[in-house]
Amino acid sequence: MTRFALFLASLALATAAVAQTATLPDVPDTDENGTWSLVELQAVWPELTEEGFAGIDLNVDGQVDATELQTAVDNGVITLPAAETEASGG
Repeated sequence: MTRFALFLASLALATAAVAQTATLPDVPDTDENGTWSLVELQAVWPELTEEGFAGIDLNVDGQVDATELQTAVDNGVITLPAAETEASGG
């Protein structure tokens, strides 16, 4: 019974963490390679610099994947565009 209670508690915490994750905006992947380049991200974040991009590109492969972008948004490295923030209730 105790293990089951611990499982439920950890499940509730994981669910709460997921619920707090901001939804990523629709970022066009113009070359359709499954990741975003600096130029592609600048379509949504025009002020994003090469240095800012490097801070998001955690594995330093020259591209940003969905996990890296989500991490950057969740950690406040970049902020959601105003329309996205209002739509998500943030």
